[in-house]
Amino acid sequence: MARFVVLIAAIAFAVLAAGCGSSERVGEEHSRTVHVLTMLKPIGNAEELGPFAGEVERLSHGKLRIRIIPSGYSDRPDFEAATVQDMQHGRADLSWAASRVWDEFGAHRLRALHAPFLIDSYALEQRVLQSDLAAGMLDELQPLGLVGIGILPGGMRHPFGVSRRLAAPSDYTDLTIGTQESRIADATMRAFGARPIRVPADTLGLKAVDGLEQRVYTLQGDRLAVKGSHVTANVDLWPRPLVIYAAARAYKRLTADEREVLHKAASDALPKAVPMARHADAESTGDLCRKGDVSFDLAAPSELRALRQAVAPVYRELERDPATRAAIEQIETLKTQVGQPADVLPRCTRRTSAAPAAATALDGVWQMDANQKVAHADDTDENWGHWIFVFKRGRFAITQENARACTWGYGTFSVRGDRTSWKFTDGGGLAPNNAENKPGEFFVFGLSAYHDTLRLTPAHGAISPFNFRVKPWRRLAAAPSRRFFSKRCPPPVRALSG
Repeated sequence: MARFVVLIAAIAFAVLAAGCGSSERVGEEHSRTVHVLTMLKPIGNAEELGPFAGEVERLSHGKLRIRIIPSGYSDRPDFEAATVQDMQHGRADLSWAASRVWDEFGAHRLRALHAPFLIDSYALEQRVLQSDLAAGMLDELQPLGLVGIGILPGGMRHPFGVSRRLAAPSDYTDLTIGTQESRIADATMRAFGARPIRVPADTLGLKAVDGLEQRVYTLQGDRLAVKGSHVTANVDLWPRPLVIYAAARAYKRLTADEREVLHKAASDALPKAVPMARHADAESTGDLCRKGDVSFDLAAPSELRALRQAVAPVYRELERDPATRAAIEQIETLKTQVGQPADVLPRCTRRTSAAPAAATALDGVWQMDANQKVAHADDTDENWGHWIFVFKRGRFAITQENARACTWGYGTFSVRGDRTSWKFTDGGGLAPNNAENKPGEFFVFGLSAYHDTLRLTPAHGAISPFNFRVKPWRRLAAAPSRRFFSKRCPPPVRALSG
């Protein structure tokens, strides 16, 4: 789910309005109590940094906060390397980059985190990043004029084939496979017989590739999983850990207490990031399954063995460097201690919510108005503003708008007792963060109605995004009508048609 609100609503996400600059004080009257650090983001969203930013504010009792600003490079294949170079010139106080990119700057121990098929479970990833090995990896940033703060777990990457199954090395022969700023990923794809090509962070509508190494969350959010595509659910290529770091000069200006807050925030955020990654996998897999365009395949044991045999040259090259070899050996030891099999994406079960022919208690037009602060939507303009909800005999459509975003979505719904389930067919509009609703998203809410006021509540064990239930809804009309929708971004006419 691109909105991802369900994962961060409970976190005090201390991301302030985007802007430019370096270390700064906020307001003369608060200048002695609140210190704001700018954090440069190399990609379009910042959800994965929610736990870290929240911990910074909590541990400092609100005296130290993070303001995230875009690097402007998300449409470039070198989006992370360009951001690192900007940080070396002091563009911001903090930033983050996936551990894969540091190979471009000579940080060799970090390469071990991406050795193919080595870290193949979230349990192992967490164990590795909580070990002394991670601290040694961060030391490699010092010669670059940077200071490592911590490493957060990132989502597991799987093979994605646009039109064919990618389970054995022979499946890759002569294909063009998209990779993201990773020499190891490039070498792995060549070992499989494919042609690697670097692709940008923003992969929305990406074409001219036969496949990708990618998170299932991005496949769903960027609408890459087209009809007839494939994800190999039990092939965990490598994770994408996130290295949080500071510009050396900015770090030197911090007090000892502020430095301690940053390091402890990264450490405390680490165990919170793992369930977020697992949840994103489960939610995105469910959305893609309900949409029905992508096949989730399982590689056979013989195919898994063939993949591991094919990457032997990649390991030989990595282990030529003593530091990389030692790091790989440490991870292998930890892997034996964890003793857990490789993760497999959740089973693809196709849940549907049939559209009843009869009218329901939800039928009609409803309105909700929620500002950015109340909606906890500091970094996602698509999650607050003026909302219109129209329900009509098992079909619904929505518009949301504010000064910076205007989105629409539609699908089918059902009401059973005091619960309602929604399945989105499509979404669109002006979405600056690519956070419009996506096909296949499935939400469940509790219902509580009194006269013309309706409250949505979380449903236990289900996805119940906060942005739709920030405040009570007010009924505008008993009969369904399109006239209340946003004029800037109305849903398609087909949205409410049978």
